[in-house]
Amino acid sequence: MDADPARVAERREQSGPAASCAGAWLQWAPGGDARLFRPEMLMIGATGRNTGKTELACRVIRHHAARIPIAALKVTAVVRTDGSCPRGGAGCGVCSSLAESWCVTRELDADSDKDTSKLLASGAREAYWLRVTHEALGEGAAGLLAHVPPGWPSVCESNSLSRVVEPGLFLQVRTASERTIKPSARAVADLVDRVVVSDGSGFDLPLDRVALLDGQWALQREACAVVMADTPPGPSVLASLRAQFTQVEVACVPVRAGENGGLMRALAIALTRSVHDWCLVVRAGASSVPAGTVNAMFRRRAGVEAIVAREASPCAPEPLVLVHRNLLPRIAGALLEGTASPAPSLSTLGKVRELPFSRQLPAGDSTRC
Repeated sequence: MDADPARVAERREQSGPAASCAGAWLQWAPGGDARLFRPEMLMIGATGRNTGKTELACRVIRHHAARIPIAALKVTAVVRTDGSCPRGGAGCGVCSSLAESWCVTRELDADSDKDTSKLLASGAREAYWLRVTHEALGEGAAGLLAHVPPGWPSVCESNSLSRVVEPGLFLQVRTASERTIKPSARAVADLVDRVVVSDGSGFDLPLDRVALLDGQWALQREACAVVMADTPPGPSVLASLRAQFTQVEVACVPVRAGENGGLMRALAIALTRSVHDWCLVVRAGASSVPAGTVNAMFRRRAGVEAIVAREASPCAPEPLVLVHRNLLPRIAGALLEGTASPAPSLSTLGKVRELPFSRQLPAGDSTRC
C-alpha cells in the first residue's frame, strides 16, 4: 500500500545520543582553539528575538542554492527540561519535550511556518534541527554535523554553537532600534565577524559580499590584500582575494622563503598602498587564499599588530601575514638599519600572534565524537 504523500511530507526523522556520529568531519580550530573548525559553515546568530535571523539565512541560501547543495541547520540550546519556560508563561514545549541530552530532527516539510521549514523552502537541500542541553553542546554538535554530507556548505542559525564550533563565517543580526542584547549573544560577541543590522525589510549587508570560495564562506571586508610576486599572479588567487577584500594590489617584490629583508620590503609596500588599517600579505604561488583561514585571522586580531597564519605541514605553502598600519614606521626603520645588518623578524617590531593550523585531524582521531 502506497504511503499518503501528505503524511510523508510531514515525517520528521530523529537521532540522538544513541545514534552514531562517526560520519562527522572533525578538525581543530586554528591556534590550538579547543573548538571544532568548520570553514564551510556560515553561522547566523541574533542579539534578540524577532531580529530577522531566519530571513537573512533564507536569503543567503536562496542566493547560492542554485549553484551548490546547502544544508540548513538550526540549534536550540535548552535551558530547562522541567516543564517551565525561561521566557515565562506556559512555553512552547520545545524544552520540556527533550527526553535526552540532545536530539537532531530532520525537517521534511517545506510548507509550515517553522524556521526549519522556511530554510528548506528557501532552497536548502536538507534541513536539521538540534535541540541540546548546554552541558551536551559539544556532543550534540558532533551529532548534528554528522548529518551534513561531505563537501556541502551549511548555514546554521545559532549563537551558542559557536562555543564549541568555530564556523568559517559568523554573522550576528540585530534590529536598528535594539538597545539590549540577550546573554547568549553577549557571551559570543567577540567571536562575531560582522554585526548585520536589520530595518525590518532589509539588511545592511549586500548578499554579494558573502561568497562561497572552494566551499568556504567568505566575507568581503573593508581591508587590503597585497600579492607579493615577481611575475603576474594567477587569476584564481586574485579572484579569491577580490571576493574577500575591497582593495587588492600586486607588489613586484620577490620573496624567498626565510628571507626577512624581502618580507619587510613587501610589508612596507603593502602598508603604503593600503587605504585601510589592516592588510593581508600573500606570497606568490598560492592558487587561492582559504576564506576560513582569513576569517580566523581577523577574529584574532584584537590586541596584536600582526598575525602570521602558518600551516603545520612540511609541504605547507608560505604563511599568510595580516598586519596593521601601525607597524609601517617600525618596518621602514628596520629596512634602513638592514642596509648594514640582517633585517629583523616581524616579532621584534611589534606584538605578533602566531596562528598555526592544520587541514584535518590525524587519521582515525575521533576523540571529539
